[in-house]
Amino acid sequence: MPRNPLDIIEHAHLVQNELCDALEHIADGLPDEVDRRLCAWAAVQLKFEVPLHHRDEDEALFPQLRRRAWPSDGMDAILDRLSREHDSDSGLGSELVECLDHLAEGKRLANPDMVGYMLRGFFESYRRHIHWENTLVMPVARRRLSAEDFAFIAEVMERNRAEAGP
Repeated sequence: MPRNPLDIIEHAHLVQNELCDALEHIADGLPDEVDRRLCAWAAVQLKFEVPLHHRDEDEALFPQLRRRAWPSDGMDAILDRLSREHDSDSGLGSELVECLDHLAEGKRLANPDMVGYMLRGFFESYRRHIHWENTLVMPVARRRLSAEDFAFIAEVMERNRAEAGP
């Protein structure tokens, strides 16, 4: 039996919190104490894993939750905000990938203060985003979604991974 897709999403949130910790470590070390491997790992997370996770939520979890949540759950406004944040996080994440790739190659940044500011802006807002999802969305999803909903979410997640490639 496949794992519950909500468990997979929550595991992704744990990894994303690790990403935020890594970005904070990178920001704290700029400009001279840079862990090149950590920068490379963070760039991969921002380039591939975070967008894939957002796609899973926007195409599968959030639509199913909109169908099943009760009006008293107040999910529509929360899910609208989280989806908007996915868009803005993707844009800033793309900009950060370039900087992180640069650092991973051992190159110096032209403006390390600006990159540090960008990193801090991203991880501070993303930690809040993950917290909202874990405390407001996931408990309602676990209460309201059915086995059929889980199967649909799992199917979309599998398709998203197949389309993303190896």
